[in-house]
Amino acid sequence: MAFWCGTLTAALVLLAIVFGLIIGYSAATRKHKPTFLALAEYWVYLPGETMPNQDELMTLMVRDNPYHRGGVSPIGQSEGLVFSDVRLHMALVLRSKNTHIFRPDQFAEHIPHDDKLLESLMAAKSLVKIRYASEIPLSNKRHLQFLLHAADATAELGHGEVIFDLKAEQLLSRSRLRQMLKENFNATGYDLHTEVLWKQSIEVGHVESRGLVKIGIEELQSGDVDIDQRVITTHLMEEAVQTIWNSNSLPDMLEFSQFEDTFRLEFERIKDKMTIVRILRVQSA
Repeated sequence: MAFWCGTLTAALVLLAIVFGLIIGYSAATRKHKPTFLALAEYWVYLPGETMPNQDELMTLMVRDNPYHRGGVSPIGQSEGLVFSDVRLHMALVLRSKNTHIFRPDQFAEHIPHDDKLLESLMAAKSLVKIRYASEIPLSNKRHLQFLLHAADATAELGHGEVIFDLKAEQLLSRSRLRQMLKENFNATGYDLHTEVLWKQSIEVGHVESRGLVKIGIEELQSGDVDIDQRVITTHLMEEAVQTIWNSNSLPDMLEFSQFEDTFRLEFERIKDKMTIVRILRVQSA
């Protein structure tokens, strides 16, 4: 009897150990889901297969930056710190090993492009991926200033003509990017980093944002509306994106006066998904 009890106890202990190991392994291997994530990424397509020299890149961005104003570089000491930030990642991706990301037909239909851009894209043999990911809330947008200038400098040194903003879903020519930086010494405005898209089915449509994730805010999506409400819905969502971008936060509600009416936008956060936006017309008393 004592032997049987001892054997049972040993079996229970062994079972507990095995169960504990399973739980521990599951916890260790479960994909980490941060409560905050700011993610911005640019792909700079190049005709060659060589990564631009990092020292030359830094020199072009800081000392020899072509967008100086009054002797002041748009990449100052604060932005320069991003060079050594562990949240910054730059890597060379070869066409020979990743052909799918060099195919124009892989871009969504709403992404505008022209024949010249497509020719440069088809001729590219590599791309430089410039990525910044932070699980720590950000107090400013200096990483966005850095990323745009890093993309431009990478294109300059690598003779690239096509840049893809992965999170705003925008395909840019080098000339367009240069114009943006020339006109915007402070290149962190919402209009340079976000997009508002109309998505249409047969009878209805909805509006979605792109780019808010760059500052750690979930993208927005309106409910379905009739096609004849496209203009007003798009306009209200653009106003919401601008307000949220400038305040760096997502409120529970916003109100805008447009088209001689007042509209209330209510935001419903859905975990791991877009924030749903309900648009209501406010009745006058």
